Amino acid sequence: DIDISWTRRSRQGFDWIDGADAPLGEESERYAVEVRDGALLKRQISAVEPRLIYAAAEQIADFGGLATDFDILVTQVSALTGPGDAQTQLLQVAI
Repeated sequence: DIDISWTRRSRQGFDWIDGADAPLGEESERYAVEVRDGALLKRQISAVEPRLIYAAAEQIADFGGLATDFDILVTQVSALTGPGDAQTQLLQVAI
């Protein structure tokens, strides 16, 4: 399994001063996460905290084996303002 996490940013005008999570500024926390192999979408995942587990069984279903590198797209979803801008990161897994 791969444990993926990110730092929440605020979309409600809070400052992100110390590199820690900003105040939520929302009624609930929600993220839309995409796992991609380049431009090819492999999996869509919903998360309710700035973290998720990409299970070995999911990787095998998506890639035919354990994933060694893939792109992850994270979009914070707001009930007030809708989805934000996606942030993309290439993850390379050390085995």
